[in-house]
Amino acid sequence: MCGESQINKAGPNSAVETDTLQTSEENALLLMDIFVNHFKLLTGEALLASKLSSVWYDKQKSQEDLLNGIEFAKSQEWIIPLDEAFRLTEAGFHTASTSSQ
Repeated sequence: MCGESQINKAGPNSAVETDTLQTSEENALLLMDIFVNHFKLLTGEALLASKLSSVWYDKQKSQEDLLNGIEFAKSQEWIIPLDEAFRLTEAGFHTASTSSQ
């Protein structure tokens, strides 16, 4: 019963917390959407980290979500880190193209 009341208390705040409860994969998919659908990048093109983070924060997303998404995208080889940018791979482009349909 006590645990149940704590869950009920958390209920009203759930809408506020949803942006920080995304999985790493969901964050990575949003990143790929930003690469392909916002910036219109093609396979092999690079995006400055500063431009990526600007759009990310405009979407009211957290830094933790950004970092988790980047790590997941790197692990899936959707992006390749450069000095101050990320290069979109064919796999990343394909992921964005299929997930947005």
